[in-house]
Amino acid sequence: MRYVEFKVGKEEYKLRLGANEIINLEKKLQDNPLNVLMKIEDGGLPKIETLLYILHASLQRFHHGITLEDVTDIYDSYVEAGGTFTSLLTEMVEVFKISGFFKEPPKRGKKA
Repeated sequence: MRYVEFKVGKEEYKLRLGANEIINLEKKLQDNPLNVLMKIEDGGLPKIETLLYILHASLQRFHHGITLEDVTDIYDSYVEAGGTFTSLLTEMVEVFKISGFFKEPPKRGKKA
C-alpha cells in the first residue's frame, strides 16, 4: 500500500487517507477536503485547525488511535524540528495525491 513518509524529529509516520478516513474528515470539516486545497490555489490558507484535522485523519490508517491532542503535539515537535505551516501544507498535498484525489500533471517531455 502506498503512503507518504512524514518524519518529525526521530519519529516517522505513514500518511494516507482511505475512504473511511475521508468520510470522517468530511464530517469534521463539513466539506470535501479537496476544497481546502482548491482555496490554497486561489491564494487562501486553511486554518491550522483544518490542517491538523487533515493530518489526524491521514495518520489513522497506519497509526490508529492517535488522538487530535497527539497530533497537536506532533505538530509542535514538527515546528521545533524546523518544519513550518507551509511545509506541512506541501506534505498534505502529497497525501491527497497518494490518496487518489488527483494525479500529478505529466512531466514535460513525457506522454500523458
